Amino acid sequence: MKIEDDLVGPAKVVWHRFIERTAPLRPELFRYCRSLTGSVWDAEDLAQDTMMRAFARLSQVSDPIQNAKAYLFKIASNLWIDRLRVRREFVSDQIPEAPPQESPQPHEVRDAASQLFAKLPPVERAAVLLKDVFDFTLEETASALDSTVGAIKAALHRGRAKLHQPPNEPAVSKSNSQNANPALVERFMEAFNARDVGQLTTLMREDAGSEMVGMFIEHGGDAIAKSGKGVLHHTFASPENWRGEVRDFKGEPIGLLWAARDGAREAVASIVRIEQREEKISRLRYYFFCPETLAEVCAELGVPVRTNGYRPTW
Repeated sequence: MKIEDDLVGPAKVVWHRFIERTAPLRPELFRYCRSLTGSVWDAEDLAQDTMMRAFARLSQVSDPIQNAKAYLFKIASNLWIDRLRVRREFVSDQIPEAPPQESPQPHEVRDAASQLFAKLPPVERAAVLLKDVFDFTLEETASALDSTVGAIKAALHRGRAKLHQPPNEPAVSKSNSQNANPALVERFMEAFNARDVGQLTTLMREDAGSEMVGMFIEHGGDAIAKSGKGVLHHTFASPENWRGEVRDFKGEPIGLLWAARDGAREAVASIVRIEQREEKISRLRYYFFCPETLAEVCAELGVPVRTNGYRPTW
């Protein structure tokens, strides 16, 4: 069954209005998701899924939403707790010992804090973050976690006590087995810099997907490489001078997309992550409209960044 244009078009208009209205809340929402997940990529996924779930539920809300921040945080909390209940992660007991650092960098301090919170069960972690970090009241925390004030008080007591216990060895994040190997990412970037659409097409599976995170999705290798509406078309046709560069970020090869225009300083304006299956690209994810993720990754890599807000201005 085809979804008619008279539904798709208005939905896009309302979605962009929703993004615009909620933009002031996005930095704190991302910070909360970052604290919950301990990963910049997982935090962006959780924040995006929260926005989609919140938007989808607007038609089901009977009363006006009085506190938009609490509304979004509640959805993020429930999504994250549900996922942890469904998918339990197992990590190796053998963790390599890292050499001591004389002066920790900001991202190392943040990661250490994430590891500290990671030893708390889901509800306790969310309760401590909401109450002690994001200054929610007990009542707001209970509402966000679909609980009672008494249960939240108990969760806070347990969680705070565990945070004062001697730390265990930090958990090791599972690597994404679908991440592309460095050679494939290098070949993608070479074709990107050469504006070689034919080569880009040969690198992709027929069923490949491409996503401008939070904005649109395309399907099919030929469509991705040749579509007049897609990321590659807009990048190649842009008056900006784009170039791609492969960098290692926490053991994953990612693509930094640099841009310069009208003599302005060149800076990273987007990031692309690449997944592969059977030696070909299965998925492209562009983080153009993800300012918090762009800022964090570029800060850790020590490169200049240009963020672009949460939606197009055109």
